[in-house]
Amino acid sequence: MSTAANVAPKTTLTFRILDEVAASRSNSTARIEVKYPLPKSDVGKLRSVLESNCRRVAYNEAVSTVRSIYFDDSCMSACRANLDGVGRRRKMRIRWYDSHRPGKKFFFEIKWRNNRVTGKHRIPLLVSKCLSQLSYSEILASLENTLPSDYLGDVLAFPDATVLVEYKREHFVSRDEPLRVTLDYDLVYYDQSAKEFMSASFGTPMDDLVVVEGKIPVGRESELVELLYPLSLRAQRCSKYVLGCGALGLMKTYG
Repeated sequence: MSTAANVAPKTTLTFRILDEVAASRSNSTARIEVKYPLPKSDVGKLRSVLESNCRRVAYNEAVSTVRSIYFDDSCMSACRANLDGVGRRRKMRIRWYDSHRPGKKFFFEIKWRNNRVTGKHRIPLLVSKCLSQLSYSEILASLENTLPSDYLGDVLAFPDATVLVEYKREHFVSRDEPLRVTLDYDLVYYDQSAKEFMSASFGTPMDDLVVVEGKIPVGRESELVELLYPLSLRAQRCSKYVLGCGALGLMKTYG
């Protein structure tokens, strides 16, 4: 694996921030995330329960296809921090929706955790040519040149594309909207380690896993039970990135 510092060439590519307000925020809204991994579950039955208790929300498509590329370092530090239960940790990814390969619009994201509380820095970006046509070294160099200085440390800390994950996602909100629940399924992982360009070939499916995830304002955790009634689910650790590292044989992970 290589680092952005010693491989990133000078580039004439242009990355542009589409939302300067989002980029200038020092912190995203803090929340509690509760995850319920459900092997071999019936998506239709779960959807029916959530539609009964929540309001369904569609973003572009009724069922979103989410694709994210996670970055790490040669020691897999972000993955290890999760496995070790490190209280304060961060991970970096780029994300796009509803297309097999990213076009000219995408999101740079930093997920952060401070013990039980999580949040996400999310910056929408526009690139002068399709992102899928760029090498990872070009992408990292352009991120370094474009992002606010607050994020430069993350780009330098996580210089290696590691895992591409894709899955279907359905969105639900509580009647008063602050509580969110997502239903994720049809997971597929693609190994990006040692790749010069992003690759969606030879995927490793985890299509028997369904993940229900609650995203809750701090102090309203007990209300999640009402949104899931009459289901009685067991919350567990379930990082899609860590699951991908395990599925692809990059790390020994959960279990």
